[in-house]
Amino acid sequence: MPPPYKNLVLADDDEDDLELFAEAVVETYPDLQVTVATDGAKLIKLLAKIPTPDVILIDLNMPRKSGKECLEEIRANDEFNKVPIIILSTSDDKADIDYCLKRGADNYYVKPYSFEGMKNIIVNICSGSFDR
Repeated sequence: MPPPYKNLVLADDDEDDLELFAEAVVETYPDLQVTVATDGAKLIKLLAKIPTPDVILIDLNMPRKSGKECLEEIRANDEFNKVPIIILSTSDDKADIDYCLKRGADNYYVKPYSFEGMKNIIVNICSGSFDR
């Protein structure tokens, strides 16, 4: 079944995580268009230049502008009110999770260490279920 989303923006500075994500997308939803920003400042600039994406995934710990800062800045822009924002981070700290969910993240996933785990997260996100 095709995902309800056609394009996704991913902000992450970790090359290994980006590669794992890309491979998992190819295997689960090969037609999904993924645009990558490698830090928070690039994400904000990118979002100003491209058509509004269907969903935005943000890592918390990025250089130049953190995922938390990006989340708050994006949620302050009315253009992105209906765009789901998903946090995908290595942090499993309850304070980080609560902070993000209270400030407008639609869900928060802790990055998996396995290919299957990443595929499951992508399927959850792309199905719109956002189950943790």
